[in-house]
Amino acid sequence: MNVDCRSLTILLSVAAGTCLAQQTSDFAGSWVLHSNGQAIFQIVLTAEKGGITGLWTRPKHWTIDQDGDVTTITPDQVTLPIRTKALDGGRFELTADDDHFVMTLQGHDEASLEIADMPYMRPWRLDRSPDGSKVTIATGLPEQNYPQEIRALRQQLHSMVAEDQDARLAFNQAKWEAVDTKNRPEVLRIFERYGWVTNSLAGKDAAHDFWLLVQHQTPEIQQRLLPALEKAAKGGHVSMTDYAYLYDRVQMGLDKPQHWGNAVKCVNGKPVLYAVDDLSGLDARRKELFLMPVREYMQLDYMVKSCALAGR
Repeated sequence: MNVDCRSLTILLSVAAGTCLAQQTSDFAGSWVLHSNGQAIFQIVLTAEKGGITGLWTRPKHWTIDQDGDVTTITPDQVTLPIRTKALDGGRFELTADDDHFVMTLQGHDEASLEIADMPYMRPWRLDRSPDGSKVTIATGLPEQNYPQEIRALRQQLHSMVAEDQDARLAFNQAKWEAVDTKNRPEVLRIFERYGWVTNSLAGKDAAHDFWLLVQHQTPEIQQRLLPALEKAAKGGHVSMTDYAYLYDRVQMGLDKPQHWGNAVKCVNGKPVLYAVDDLSGLDARRKELFLMPVREYMQLDYMVKSCALAGR
């Protein structure tokens, strides 16, 4: 699922115990997010009279996926002034428009950047540009030159997921069950032809689309395809988060405890967490995959509405 990044704030977090002068000195400079060798945005921070000011240049509109990878950018750009405020604990709050981040130095020339409103997303890595170097912000992302057959597969998966999501976001159970049934033979045909759809085969977005379609299939199909997803995930060819979701779904279908707390059942119109094999370590495991704490997960609007519908 893509996330529109037009409304975010910048919070830069520094190790506690350092003095203000050290913070200013450490953070001053040009910081760049790179993707596929291209500069996606630039934050330029300048030390002034014991404080820090700056500018943030980024695409006017852009989207990111569940792992924080940039998926689309527009060629037009905006440059926003950064306002600052010193905070307790050796931190600076930096605000550009309504966009929030938390930045932590990982060394002199590297930092991590987290979206303050999305603390469970994988942080971005920022690189410091050499003094005096010019940074050119990308106006588009490179497109993979897929063979015609794979381009057709990508389009097919995208269309199937669009129909799937239209039905689910309308909270129309009869409609989404009909869509799942309609998609079933094509999901199996794709798997027989290509195996599990991987990032290298058709792109990260297509791999995630295929996972979503399998996630909405029968327990028998999910169980049959899970080993292929596990092999691909552990080999770094698809999202480990996707594997965690399907693993938990299969465990629930087998009436066995889940591991990552993604499987939920509806009881009396309310979401209830399905049994977990190690409940005390659940949130720690979820954090490793940048999943939100289970308590917050259970309160997601979509989850609550889906169970309310099922309880009618």
